[in-house]
Amino acid sequence: MKGLMKQVISSIIYTDTKAYFDKVLDQALLDLLKTDYPKVYDHVQKLIASMEETIQRIDSTNFWQLMPEILGYDSRFVLLNSLQLSEDKLLTELEILQMIERDYPNLNKEFCGYSLKEQEHESLIFSVQ
Repeated sequence: MKGLMKQVISSIIYTDTKAYFDKVLDQALLDLLKTDYPKVYDHVQKLIASMEETIQRIDSTNFWQLMPEILGYDSRFVLLNSLQLSEDKLLTELEILQMIERDYPNLNKEFCGYSLKEQEHESLIFSVQ
C-alpha cells in the first residue's frame, strides 16, 4: 500500500521544473513545433525560461505575488497541449500565439465550470497573470 501511495503522489507532484516540463510539455509536440511552427517554438522556449526564472525568484516574502504568474505559464502550456497541432497547419503561427495569449487568463475559470460572464469564487486558482 505504501508503494502504491508513493507512486500516486509522484505522478501528481512535480519534484522540480524538469519533472513539471517533462509531464506538461510532450516531447513530440515540442519536436513538431521546432520543425513546423518555429515562432511558436521560440515563444514556448521563452515561456519556459521565464517560468524557470520566476520560480528561482520565489522566497518567503514573494510567493503570493509570484504564484499567479506561475499559474499563467501553466495555463499557456495547457492550452498549447490542447490545440492538437499537426503537420497539416490548420492554424497559422500567429493564430496559435494569439489564441494562447488571449485565452490563458480564463482557462481555470472555464475548467471549473464558470462562464466568462460569471463571477468566480475567491481562489488562488483564478488569480492568473
